Amino acid sequence: MRFAPGQTILRRYFRDGRVSFLNIGQVYADDERGLRMWIPIGTPFWRLLTPDGRDGHQASVDEMAEARLGELTWRGSHVMVFMPPQVAYSVWWFFSPDGRFEGWYGNLEAPYARWAGGVDTEDHALDLWFAPDRSYRWKDEDEFAARIGHPRYWSAEQAAEIRAEGERLVKLAEAGDFPFDGTWCDLRPDPTWRARPNCRPAGTGPRTCDPM
Repeated sequence: MRFAPGQTILRRYFRDGRVSFLNIGQVYADDERGLRMWIPIGTPFWRLLTPDGRDGHQASVDEMAEARLGELTWRGSHVMVFMPPQVAYSVWWFFSPDGRFEGWYGNLEAPYARWAGGVDTEDHALDLWFAPDRSYRWKDEDEFAARIGHPRYWSAEQAAEIRAEGERLVKLAEAGDFPFDGTWCDLRPDPTWRARPNCRPAGTGPRTCDPM
């Protein structure tokens, strides 16, 4: 199954059988390299929030067990999410409001699974930021470490595998190899794509979206 350019799809993260984070975007391309999804500034997204509005970066593991999906608005940068097949990460191209490339985000996650309305994955908390000169820094290391050994997250052995996947991304960046070789850094999406498609999350079932 491949998605058509311009098609609205959902990208859902799951934890314990429920959606923990959800993006809406348009398909930029879907081919042998992988799926590319465009998320412009102003697009709604959903993430688990505690009753006082904290997310997984601020709240403890136990507090997040009672969190519920809350709607937010994507701000700051346009993003193109690249999802290669059968790998435990995605790479996000960040662009300023005027289209200037700002850097790459390496999101460590389970290999994605496709369904009729989009793709599903599971976030691994640990991430990487790569500047345009390919210098890098790790992100959310404390959050990642706090979840090691927790029954809803990952074992020490799994944590080592997750970090090793990040190290593989670092090696690609240091070598200037794809996807850190300048590919898609001048990307310009179709200007007719809407920033706020009329979609709402539908639990674990099919998406509900107005046609593009």
